[in-house]
Amino acid sequence: MKKILIVDDQKTILITLEAILKQHGYHVFSATNSMDAFDKFNSEHIDLVITDAVMPLGSSGYTLITSIRSAQKNNHVPIIMLTGKREKADVEKALTAGADDYIVKPIDPDILSTKIKNLIDKSTTHIEFIEAPVNAVANVITKTEIISMSEIEIKLITNIQMSPGQIYKITGDFFKSLGLDSVNTRVASCEKFSDSQFKISTHFVGLTDKELSQIRMWIRKRLLGS
Repeated sequence: MKKILIVDDQKTILITLEAILKQHGYHVFSATNSMDAFDKFNSEHIDLVITDAVMPLGSSGYTLITSIRSAQKNNHVPIIMLTGKREKADVEKALTAGADDYIVKPIDPDILSTKIKNLIDKSTTHIEFIEAPVNAVANVITKTEIISMSEIEIKLITNIQMSPGQIYKITGDFFKSLGLDSVNTRVASCEKFSDSQFKISTHFVGLTDKELSQIRMWIRKRLLGS
């Protein structure tokens, strides 16, 4: 049974998270501040950490992530920041500290469980979200074609090979049409598509509820042909 450490100073969030995680068969440890969380992390074999950003006692999720990542042996442990902070600067701060993913509250149980499964299993098996075909160009480093998008991921065709786990900021007119200047994504898989191209599956990182709603609305309109 995989062990997950959840860290949040709000008891209601811990109760909600614990219920979601236990439903999926995970063993859950909890803490209300980063210092207690770090002690539990070091005393148990933790498979994944979910932490809030701001907590009491002068600690934060950012310092917890930095403390965990300070030991090379912990670099393989996936960390998700789950917080109400929704500015792009907050997302980038968490990723710089060493977070693998960033989820903005309120909690979407399906998206949360899918991201956890992908991070723990290192696979692309997840709950099936509806995909809509996309015919648009985005710029990562070179010209990149978006071929489909769901609530949790974007699939790309590009001529550069990307390693799973890498974080990329993607921009393009397609995203601007949705009211998004850019999106942060984490590479989930990369496979050979042709002699010079790769098919990339990337998962959204740090979408706000407003941005997620815009994506959901676009998918529905696309599938309805409007």
